[in-house]
Amino acid sequence: SSRYAHLANITSPSPSIKPEDIIPLVMIALKNNDVPDKDAGMKLVWEFATDTTQYVFRNNRTEFIESCHETAEEFPTSFYGVAINGQSWNIETNVNRVGGESGWIATQVIKTVSSDGRLRRWQWELRKNKRPPCLGCWKIESIGSSDRNGYFEARDRGRRWSN
Repeated sequence: SSRYAHLANITSPSPSIKPEDIIPLVMIALKNNDVPDKDAGMKLVWEFATDTTQYVFRNNRTEFIESCHETAEEFPTSFYGVAINGQSWNIETNVNRVGGESGWIATQVIKTVSSDGRLRRWQWELRKNKRPPCLGCWKIESIGSSDRNGYFEARDRGRRWSN
């Protein structure tokens, strides 16, 4: 949409990109994954991933992209399933900067509807690079899924321990 037009030409992190722009940037890129070329959306996600994700895939972008495709095809409610093939997404909360404006960790929650109509919520954790390369750039540390009821953590279903 025109609301996110300023994100159209971004392909890699820079200190000028605000944490508020990361989720729309990624969700739009993944929905249009093969624009302007094959897997451009997934390549963008790789660029915005912290070292944690890149380490998991042994710095192998091709392996990361193959994994994203497999997950998306096998599990409609997986993050890549909803981002690429889902019906819709919307931002549910404002960015929460842990420690205020100068904080280097930020979180935000979005809601998605999968291709088969199932709802999920996703909590994103973003981190600001505190050293080069890309000093001051916001990157994606993790994207955590809710359960099918929209909750993020196990809820207390039993009695509490009593003394």
